Amino acid sequence: MMIFLTKQEFSDLEVLHRKEKDRRVADRIKAVLLSNEGWSYKQIAVALRLDESTVSKHVHEYREEKKLKIVTGGSDSKLSSAQADELSAHIASQTYVKVSDICNYIKEKYGVVYTVAGMTSWLKDNGFSYIKPHGVPAKADPEEQKRFIVEYEELKNST
Repeated sequence: MMIFLTKQEFSDLEVLHRKEKDRRVADRIKAVLLSNEGWSYKQIAVALRLDESTVSKHVHEYREEKKLKIVTGGSDSKLSSAQADELSAHIASQTYVKVSDICNYIKEKYGVVYTVAGMTSWLKDNGFSYIKPHGVPAKADPEEQKRFIVEYEELKNST
């Protein structure tokens, strides 16, 4: 491997490595630093317990784009923004107990298939949350209770 970092870049990466809390990003930095020091991808992979192709990718991404952070963007929504707005309004007015029921509704209404995990993620991203229903104590009518007690006592005495 050839040296591709300046002394300043090398020093900056070492400082960044010491401060980095995300282990995956720290491994990326170590791969770049070790590669710059002449280690082979295979040696780096063994030392960091990574795959050789992963090390190669980390070094290549740093050299080409100066990329160190883990960037994941997810995927685009399967629903258009108009459909998403319509679905949000529907879910706000209709109570669903299961996410699979929402998936079925979307499949029937829009012809789009969502997994339960995917729909759960969509719901969370759109501000919906699950609140477990709790029992509500009954509000008994005192007059009805008195009438029932009288009827019950009469029935008990007559039998």
